[in-house]
Amino acid sequence: MSHAPPRRRDRHIVDRLLDGDPVALRRAGRLAAPLRAARAPARRDELAGEQAAVAAFRAAARRPPAPPLRGTRPS
Repeated sequence: MSHAPPRRRDRHIVDRLLDGDPVALRRAGRLAAPLRAARAPARRDELAGEQAAVAAFRAAARRPPAPPLRGTRPS
């Protein structure tokens, strides 16, 4: 099975794609559908548990960092 090499996208094209530019999206091929889906408003079921996830993230961010594993070098 042969695959065409991926096309390089410059920053201007990527910005247009992320902004939802219809011309850029028409030319985006298979990338257009996931980009459109990502730009769409969230559905109610996609937000289920959001408050709990945010609270857990904030609680984890307040905890002190875990000690380094034994035998590892500091970065």
